Amino acid sequence: MHDEKKVPWYDKIEKTLVVILFLIMLVILFVNVVTRFCFSYTASWTEQAARIAFVWMSFAGVSLAGMYGSHLQVTVASMILGEKRAFYVFWIGDMIVILFGLFMSWKIFGVMQTVIMTKQTFPAIPWLPSWILYLPGVAGMLGLSLRVVQKRYRSIVSNRKEGQAA
Repeated sequence: MHDEKKVPWYDKIEKTLVVILFLIMLVILFVNVVTRFCFSYTASWTEQAARIAFVWMSFAGVSLAGMYGSHLQVTVASMILGEKRAFYVFWIGDMIVILFGLFMSWKIFGVMQTVIMTKQTFPAIPWLPSWILYLPGVAGMLGLSLRVVQKRYRSIVSNRKEGQAA
């Protein structure tokens, strides 16, 4: 019997979103290519819809990177400084990433509010409000910060359990 930890549902959000959006984008672009070359017809909304899906997918990936610790960090620090000193450098780096994610989420939210107030829509999809394109930036950057905090918290809890077990 395998002793695998059950992954909580909230740790699957970004990965599921990336897969679904990638499939949607793939289908939209495939149908667009087929209709273009077989029927000499291209729907005007397909490129805009694929672009929206790509932006949503990218920011879900930003949040996912925070969960896996794959965000920008200088891993060469552990080779140069040694594990003990590099530990502190990575902590400082994570604090910078957390603050940056919160700041960017706040700034993008401000832009999104402006777009909402001006009631902008997409030219090719006039029924869809343009703020939909900014929402993943807010969620993705906020998600990055929260996921880095979550990863650090889990690391602390894990280290304490190992310390108690020894």
